[in-house]
Amino acid sequence: MPVSAQTIDQITVLLSRYQTAYNDHNAEALAGLLAADVVMYGCRTEEVISGRESFLSAMRENFARYKTGGIRFADAEIKSEGVIAWLSASCMLLSTAGSGAVHETPCRFTAVLRGTGHAWEFAQIHMSLGYPYHA
Repeated sequence: MPVSAQTIDQITVLLSRYQTAYNDHNAEALAGLLAADVVMYGCRTEEVISGRESFLSAMRENFARYKTGGIRFADAEIKSEGVIAWLSASCMLLSTAGSGAVHETPCRFTAVLRGTGHAWEFAQIHMSLGYPYHA
């Protein structure tokens, strides 16, 4: 089923808001983009989160631990059916080394979104590091 231009635009804006809030280290703005019952798997082993409040707590801790850093999304592919949408995107985790150089770590980002009738919200998020395969 083809995805409407309106749905693509709305979800692209939501992903951009996620990126901006993450780069601003604004845990509250990030949490505002999520369903109350969100489920998230992050890159670290202990990053298994259930619920918006748990996400908010984890992001506050994350931003306190890492004073610099951000995320950049690219090549998002968006699909939907009814009030459910899903996306996959490549992304870069950005961190600043002691020398001031920006280090980029390639990642993958997938999400399931729920339409609320007037907006989209993240219902499930998964981020993983992209490790090269060597045969």
